[in-house]
Amino acid sequence: MRFFFMMSVISMFFMAGSVPSVFAGEKAATKLPFSSARKAGPTLYVSGQVGRAPDGKKITEDPAAETRQVMENIARILERHGYGFEHVVSATVYLRRIEDYAAMNKVYATYFKGEFPARACIGGQDLVAPYNVEISCIAYKE
Repeated sequence: MRFFFMMSVISMFFMAGSVPSVFAGEKAATKLPFSSARKAGPTLYVSGQVGRAPDGKKITEDPAAETRQVMENIARILERHGYGFEHVVSATVYLRRIEDYAAMNKVYATYFKGEFPARACIGGQDLVAPYNVEISCIAYKE
């Protein structure tokens, strides 16, 4: 019950447009109980990112555009911490509709040169409204 209450509260923040920075890869909003990324030794843990542009615009019109925005958000976070996509060793993708897998995968693949990270993809999940794609990742750099 507490989980559903927390999700309702978080959803209200998103619908009100009061927390654009968490998903734009910018400075984490202080109202939400998580960071956009945390570093532990040489490992960077990037929280799930959704299709919210730095200006607060919600990019949800199609899965390819939404995935591109998600990956750009991740790119900004990685860069801010001195990492790049070549350092990503694991990713988790959450899709509201598994039917979006091919479109998401096509865009996702363009961000990696050489070896791809390990990855899990979970479809048919309720995500923070109104988003359809969320991706978190772990980066490692010696």
